[in-house]
Amino acid sequence: MSLLRQQPLAVQINRENCLVLQLSRRGRHFVVEHFSQQHQSSLTDKGLKPDSIVSALDYSATHYQKIPLDNNLQVEEQLLEKLPPQLKRNTGISYDYCTHNHGQEAEAVIGQRSALEELLVLLAPLKMPVQVVEPVYQSVVRAANAVLPYLWPDNTKFETDMAWIVVELRQQQSILLYCKNGVFQRLDSVDTNNLVGFLLKAQLSHQFSWVMSFGDKAIQSQLERQLSNQQLKHLALSTAPFFQNNVAPIVSALDNELVLLGLALRGFSQWHR
Repeated sequence: MSLLRQQPLAVQINRENCLVLQLSRRGRHFVVEHFSQQHQSSLTDKGLKPDSIVSALDYSATHYQKIPLDNNLQVEEQLLEKLPPQLKRNTGISYDYCTHNHGQEAEAVIGQRSALEELLVLLAPLKMPVQVVEPVYQSVVRAANAVLPYLWPDNTKFETDMAWIVVELRQQQSILLYCKNGVFQRLDSVDTNNLVGFLLKAQLSHQFSWVMSFGDKAIQSQLERQLSNQQLKHLALSTAPFFQNNVAPIVSALDNELVLLGLALRGFSQWHR
């Protein structure tokens, strides 16, 4: 259940810059109350409506896993036993989990405590309570689910179990988020130069028919051309239709800011994954 009320402040840290977004809801539509880009060293709460902050940790600082559970052992003990090597070497971790199938399986998110502490230090100048810090993939999936109703082609055939991959396109390695019926399943990191070959091979084994992408615009155009003659359907994700009732400069600035949008939407839903 959401801990947030009113108009949460979404803050995405990206290298030396911070993107800040605050939304409000008017009827069925969302309106941008505030959008800005600030430098980390001069982050300020000027012009913002006081509320609580929601932010995210990057893929490299978090780990997602599902494990079968032994009812004779504590869930935490079993999760910690199966930590990946990079987290076992870390000096501290934070984690949260939920169980499924009558306690037969656990779904866990594990984060580096040092990365979380660094993020909280960066957000301190905003002088607002930090209510939620989530893995960045949760923000992406939430935003993708929000914009998809505006983007489906008219001839789309919907199935009982819809499976797709959301790809965050990056110069070196791209991030693949596997989803089923809009619910995150797992992620992969793939060399961008080998992305198309990987997607075609994965499609044969995982039976998904849609690839949705955002991120590097040049790579996105190239991906669209390469997939045009394949069975995989490609959909370029965009925030523009979602904000069509806002002024044009804001719509243009927010297009492709899926992570930031997903964070801002966190406070407007009662339940989250």
